[in-house]
Amino acid sequence: MLASPATLSLPQISQRPSIARQFGTNWFTVVMGIGIVAALTYTSPIPLPGQHSIGIGFFLLTNIAFATALGLWLWRWIRHTDEALRDFSDPNKILFYGALAMGINVIGNDYLVIGTHLFTPTTAILISKSIWLCGVVISLFTIVTVPYLLFVSHQVSLDETHASWLIPVVPPIVAAATGANLIPYWNSLTWQFSFSILILAMFGMTFFLFIMISSLYYSRLVYGGKIAGGFAPSVWIEIGPIGMTMTIFSTLPLVTQPIFGAWNSGFHALGIIFAVSMWGVGIWWIIIASLYSLLHLTDKKSKIPYSLGWWGYVFPLGSFTTGTYALNHLIGHSFFAIAGLIQFVVLAGLFSLVFTKTMIGVCDGSLLHWRSPRLHLVSQKADDRRLGNSAHGNPFTVG
Repeated sequence: MLASPATLSLPQISQRPSIARQFGTNWFTVVMGIGIVAALTYTSPIPLPGQHSIGIGFFLLTNIAFATALGLWLWRWIRHTDEALRDFSDPNKILFYGALAMGINVIGNDYLVIGTHLFTPTTAILISKSIWLCGVVISLFTIVTVPYLLFVSHQVSLDETHASWLIPVVPPIVAAATGANLIPYWNSLTWQFSFSILILAMFGMTFFLFIMISSLYYSRLVYGGKIAGGFAPSVWIEIGPIGMTMTIFSTLPLVTQPIFGAWNSGFHALGIIFAVSMWGVGIWWIIIASLYSLLHLTDKKSKIPYSLGWWGYVFPLGSFTTGTYALNHLIGHSFFAIAGLIQFVVLAGLFSLVFTKTMIGVCDGSLLHWRSPRLHLVSQKADDRRLGNSAHGNPFTVG
């Protein structure tokens, strides 16, 4: 006797969806956010109660998040290779290979900043170097591969120009900023000089593309009309490369004295001028990005639906705060110490909000669909009503 259609569909209805299949590289934005908050908490220029204990806690959480994300992403490649390969034909999904690279770089930096106080310094520095080198390789992969596919394969329109295009080109400047701290720990002056040159070259790669993409995005904001609320957090992405630029030019003059000798005094002056100038640009972008978010929050007809894109409020501001911390170390003026503390307090508030919403989204199945399809269908209909059309085309909403 043949089974009825209803009988045949029962196993499918009861089967839970694969988490690994839907796990994209956009989840590494969570690792980036937790990791940079860990380092900033631990290294606050103005002492805070329990900052080291809290920083260590975030450091451990970052490692858990990274191990989980990396495991699920690798399992996706093993069990759902077709789905993983399909990311390269999607102009939105492929952007987040940059998040994978930046997540690795952030983890490596945390081992240098925090790990040296938990493990033997030699072990922590070796781990930091190894992770950083992996991050450099993946960073160079993303900055070449993603723009090339955009040029020759992907089809996009002017209206699809968003700050998220920066995600795959930013990793080299993040690798440069985190690698600058490692320069004194390479064995010889030859190696230190070589990595200094590499860091400046990676800065140049990203900064050149940052200027071009920012010009395109500025044109989009001017001529394309107000962007949808779902894209409001992405405006903050512009702040990330600015902060990393500040970090590079505030850190290199402090660690290259043995390399450049008498020339280093000129490098020191250049670092101050360039980093402070970029700090001013960053403040302008923070104001613009804040006004854009407020515009949607105060408009009853608009909304900013939650997605992983909200981590755009965390890592870019964390990058800028990192740059402010570095400026304080370079100049030694209390202005930047106080400015860094103010930025950190704002960052901590945004991080708490975004982290909480992410945990809720994971638990209720709206970010990762781990429940049975029948239950998910009910929640999906509610999400569709809540999101409206503002999530259409938003790369952060893709799995």
